[in-house]
Amino acid sequence: MPYGLESIDQRQQARALKGRIKRLIQQELEDGMDPWWFISFHYNDGKTNEDQVIRDMGDLKNKLKREMYRRRDKRFKGAGSFPYPKMLVMNEVSHLSTGQFHSHLITEAFPEKLNSQRMMELLFKRILPSKVKALSRWKSVDV
Repeated sequence: MPYGLESIDQRQQARALKGRIKRLIQQELEDGMDPWWFISFHYNDGKTNEDQVIRDMGDLKNKLKREMYRRRDKRFKGAGSFPYPKMLVMNEVSHLSTGQFHSHLITEAFPEKLNSQRMMELLFKRILPSKVKALSRWKSVDV
């Protein structure tokens, strides 16, 4: 295959994949969940391995669920299982050519005690970075 055609074909494939991913996310947001929060956060320097980022995201989700469970409404005894909000995570490579990952989290509303702008910022800027070693303590978090 001539030199220029290979990169054009790869770009077309990447564009088609990106379109399919967008449609999948749009469908999930319209049919599968009631989105409430959009949170972007960064990892410590050097997070360039996708498999490690996926493991770190699993750790973050477990710690996040633990925080939600601790702050649930305890007035209702025997109400059955605690309903965790649905979450959609997108891991993305930096556009600054560093190859480092950051993540975007779309989630439904959290328990009442956590479901405010102030508490979400506290949760993602202070509480979770102290419990999840992979999260950056100095890079920006957008809630």
